[in-house]
Amino acid sequence: MTDPAQPWRSWARLVRLRVRLIWPEVVLIEVCVLVAALCRGIDYLAPPVGGTATLSVIERTMPLEAWAAMFITGAVLGLVGLVGDRWPLASIGHAVLAAAYAGFAVGAFCEVLRRAPVEGWRTPTDWLLVFAVVHWGYADAALDVWRERRRSG
Repeated sequence: MTDPAQPWRSWARLVRLRVRLIWPEVVLIEVCVLVAALCRGIDYLAPPVGGTATLSVIERTMPLEAWAAMFITGAVLGLVGLVGDRWPLASIGHAVLAAAYAGFAVGAFCEVLRRAPVEGWRTPTDWLLVFAVVHWGYADAALDVWRERRRSG
């Protein structure tokens, strides 16, 4: 029987796709998504040349410095946690980034749905189904490692 605290385990049985990744590839993907978030944060430190009109609705909800801090903090925590073998830090960093990308996706979807015709849905789809999900997966994996190490002493 599936653990009620982990309902996705039963969903995983429905998917028959098996993917075999080994350690270097998984770590390379993790480093790449963290560096991408760091670059996004650094980019927010420089105001856009054309003013804020080029920003999405969700990006305009907070000062650019706040977005920069969120992405830089999440990325740095994730990288420090990964390199320094500090899994709670990695988990927190990835969770911050998953929430940020999910928020971006929701805001962008709201903006897209107001348009006639509805167009421009690719970017929020990427933010949600790639970046938010990948960071959530790494946050969960880091928590699993941390729990396992705490149990084994």
